[in-house]
Amino acid sequence: MLTTAFLWFAAAAPAADAATPVAAPEPLVAIAVPTIDQASSFWQVVIEQQLIIRVPAQRSQLNNFAAGPSTSRRATELPVVWKEKKAPKCVAMRNILGMQAVQRDSIDLITRQKQRLRAQLNRGCRALDFYAGFYMQGSKDGKLCEDRDQIHARTGAKCEIDKFRLMVPVHEDD
Repeated sequence: MLTTAFLWFAAAAPAADAATPVAAPEPLVAIAVPTIDQASSFWQVVIEQQLIIRVPAQRSQLNNFAAGPSTSRRATELPVVWKEKKAPKCVAMRNILGMQAVQRDSIDLITRQKQRLRAQLNRGCRALDFYAGFYMQGSKDGKLCEDRDQIHARTGAKCEIDKFRLMVPVHEDD
């Protein structure tokens, strides 16, 4: 066993007449740290911020697919009749709580102030595409405006809002 260890150490030890080890070759490309002037021209940092707001849908006659015949108290009440009035061109996004698809080409937005705004969609857009609600991208002024902003359905549809109308309930006895 000692001879094996001796032979192993003898083979591992460098011989006195062996040539000196060769130095590592120089790299082919010199790598240098760029100066401050060079670094500013080579490096760029882009910071993007995107705000997406989701507006949930509330069930209506147009999008309540699972509804069967209902005998609840709500069904026996008289239906609400709405009258359209002039509305502002923009609505604060933070005030929109929900929406309902009530007509083929428009959706009703429900606000925090318990107002109902009818958003008329541009040509070719169907309210039924927004049965599950919609998304809107935050704008710099924080408002959703007609003839400017788009709303995005979960189905992939994108529609611009042509006009807002304020919906006011009208009582039958008036």
